[in-house]
Amino acid sequence: MGGSGKTTIARAVYDKISCDFEHHCFLQNVREGFMKKGDVLMQAELLSGVLNENVQSLGILRRGYNMILERLSQKKVFLVLDDVDNFAQIETLLGRMKPSFGDRSRIIITTRDLQSLSGVDETYSPKLFPDDEALQLFNQYAFITNQPTTEYNHLSRKLMNMLKVCL
Repeated sequence: MGGSGKTTIARAVYDKISCDFEHHCFLQNVREGFMKKGDVLMQAELLSGVLNENVQSLGILRRGYNMILERLSQKKVFLVLDDVDNFAQIETLLGRMKPSFGDRSRIIITTRDLQSLSGVDETYSPKLFPDDEALQLFNQYAFITNQPTTEYNHLSRKLMNMLKVCL
């Protein structure tokens, strides 16, 4: 489901722990990137991010896989692949076999379709707040209080209803 906070959670985790890894990359909007740029350019973007250098498109996916094996083999790597549409995108970026990253490497994948993650080790689905709790959290951050004025309470509830329609 879009708008449930998957990217926000993944970004928060990435920002908190990425410095503990030798190589790391947060690849945003994978679904959109594949549609606009194609598979070879998306792989080059991932390699550029994780190696922290400008990697030009290698033209052939196999060359990208080889670079992953040569440069990242046995390294502690942290990747976030955000908004993956299907498992083929993961295979295109990382290869068909599990990459031989080092121990304690981690890959986080966000998706709107849990079926696209067949073959992954673990999944986490964020829980949506009940309406009252969501409103309380919104008020706490928007107004720095749990009890906004009556006028703002009405607007807050209206906003919450609009957001539910968008989800």
